[in-house]
Amino acid sequence: MMVQISLAQNDDMAPWLRLAEDVVPLFGPMPDFDAVLARKIAQQQAFSARTDIGSAGFIGGVLIGGSDLKHAIRWLAVSSEFRRLGVGKMLVEAALSSIPSDSTVHVDTFVAGSPGAEATKRLYEGCGFIPLEVWREGEVVRQRYMRPPLKRP
Repeated sequence: MMVQISLAQNDDMAPWLRLAEDVVPLFGPMPDFDAVLARKIAQQQAFSARTDIGSAGFIGGVLIGGSDLKHAIRWLAVSSEFRRLGVGKMLVEAALSSIPSDSTVHVDTFVAGSPGAEATKRLYEGCGFIPLEVWREGEVVRQRYMRPPLKRP
């Protein structure tokens, strides 16, 4: 299987929104996701994964944010039939390559015991992130992971 990672384009909106709907059971409601996605595409802070297998085309995406020396992975999802094939890692690596290496990068994701938590832990730790605090905001509980700067100025 060949997978290509590239900056997302406006034509990617419809498949991204379908994927976002598919992951609501894992992520919870994502109000205004379409507006956030459009803004991230315009800011070149969205990456799409595509495959040449069948008619699948778009199979995943990642959104990033931040500035200066503090950045974040804001959203990452891969279509269920393409999980555990390295697509998530490719998306994280593309996101990280667009962020200055002397930046701190964090991601807030599933807490241990929730669906998707073990795979997420393996993914981010495999990409150099270390687990930090678990936090709660209302009903939302998340685990923060952080990748320290790779070099200091």
